[in-house]
Amino acid sequence: MVYPSKIDPQIITASALSLLRREGEGALTLRRLAKELGVTANALYKYYDSLDVLRAAAADAVAQELYAAIDEGMAALPEGTAPVSRLHRLLEIYSSFAENNPDLYRIFLDAKPAAASRLPEPHYHTLMWPQVLAVVEPLVGVEDAPAATVTLWSLLHGIWALRQANVLGGKKPEDITDYAYQAVIRGLATRG
Repeated sequence: MVYPSKIDPQIITASALSLLRREGEGALTLRRLAKELGVTANALYKYYDSLDVLRAAAADAVAQELYAAIDEGMAALPEGTAPVSRLHRLLEIYSSFAENNPDLYRIFLDAKPAAASRLPEPHYHTLMWPQVLAVVEPLVGVEDAPAATVTLWSLLHGIWALRQANVLGGKKPEDITDYAYQAVIRGLATRG
């Protein structure tokens, strides 16, 4: 059995993400995670005083993974890549992450702001905002970038939710995704 002094927030969130990957969102409970770590549920309360705070920590760990994937994917683009191509790549990275990690993405979307505010800094949800703005601004300008970024996030989330619900009416999900991305990118490119 692991003693409470042998666990810390990083070990707990890593175990939570592992549990999510293996068994899905429904498996993430304090009791189940404690069993996974070989401690009592009370040992976890030293670090997370509620399931909402634990879920917020897991969501932030997911945001950190997505942040790193975006950072790595964007850095791999050749110097001088056109803003439209940079945005298309960002959309691909984000949607691929969501599609390949549905339970992690659900947790990422579900974090309660009040619970997340009780986590130590940095909050990767917050750090992702300037990361994405930097890709969007060259297309639409500084003034329109926040609205364009929220619009893109809404599109990405909406497509993911429709794919998860399997309600695309027999159309191939990648065709709808590609059409939506191309339409939005063309629209944003004409505003800049």
